Amino acid sequence: MPDTLIEEEEPIRPTVTDDPAAPAPAPGGDPAEAGPGERGAGEQRERPPAAPPRPGRPRAAACLLAAIALLALLAGAALGVYFFFWRYEPTARRHIPGDANIVIRLETAELALFGPVRQHFLPLLDESASDASRASRKARLEAATGLDFPSDLREIVVASTDATSWVALAGGRIPKDRFVAGMEKVARDEGWEGWRREGDLLIVHGTHGALTRPRAVIGQADDGTIVLGTDVEIVSAALPASDEWQRLDLPEQGPVTFALTSAAWSGAAGVVSAVLPRAGALFRRVDHASGALTLGAEPALAMRLAPASGEAAAALAADTQALLGSLKLAFAVLPDVAGARDALEGAQALAQGDQVAIQTRWPYEGLDRACADLAQRVERATRAALDAKAAPSAAP
Repeated sequence: MPDTLIEEEEPIRPTVTDDPAAPAPAPGGDPAEAGPGERGAGEQRERPPAAPPRPGRPRAAACLLAAIALLALLAGAALGVYFFFWRYEPTARRHIPGDANIVIRLETAELALFGPVRQHFLPLLDESASDASRASRKARLEAATGLDFPSDLREIVVASTDATSWVALAGGRIPKDRFVAGMEKVARDEGWEGWRREGDLLIVHGTHGALTRPRAVIGQADDGTIVLGTDVEIVSAALPASDEWQRLDLPEQGPVTFALTSAAWSGAAGVVSAVLPRAGALFRRVDHASGALTLGAEPALAMRLAPASGEAAAALAADTQALLGSLKLAFAVLPDVAGARDALEGAQALAQGDQVAIQTRWPYEGLDRACADLAQRVERATRAALDAKAAPSAAP
């Protein structure tokens, strides 16, 4: 008897040998109706087409790293330019004389961006570049002192001790220990009259009637700050660095800032008392003041008064507002100076804490007229000096 009985009624199913891994057909299923992966015997199983390769991740990562490296390089270059070429730590304010009572600080970079300054003063530099004699002098000054004017200057501080002796302090990227010696060389080469070297100072004399006295005294501090004054005493007092500017409460930021001590207010009181007694009395009630003039399309003046001992801020504010009203009437019949008349019209004095705040808008047109007038004065003075210098050489 055979081991396996096969019923005749049931057909024998073919064995799939082409693809051993193919799943067996479902019981009772028709091979013609099987899916692509379940075809019947004698048919090759169709494989699905291969998926397209994905973009290579290593290439994208490399591009990202390259972009980050480029940004880091640009940032490093920008920081290098800032720290080594543009960044400047203010030094001029450190050389304000210890007994100064009037201080004005000018930030040259912000001033150069102000419209009236660009319009009226920058053309003077262009003209000097086209004038052979001026260009030659500028080149000699730069070669002798190492100072590229005006790009190397960042701040100028003007101070006075008694409204008679004045000093101008110039700070910036200025080479140290070169300015005085360089100016001495220029003076010798150009044949200046009435100058002499006295220690670390260069003194230029002028004649006033029968008297001969210093017209300018030039020095340079250890940190490079240039000191230009009206006499030896104030220049010598400004050469050492100090923290005097902090005592004056001089604002640190702003294109134009200023500070006045009680001595300055007392001196001003003595001058104006004969004309405006109310102003003289009020000035004596002020201990010190500081403020700033902001520039731009709408310039504005902000000033703070510190009352003298025993004075209340509210009372001082009320009297200050009354004085502003009197000044409006006085300026109404006087020629306008740099827009001061319109500035007085909108000035307001209010008590804020223990101080008095004065605020007003300063007319742009007034500052424009003032810059134009000053530029013309500088132009005339420069031409007169050059003509006087050229006159002896032109004489037969």
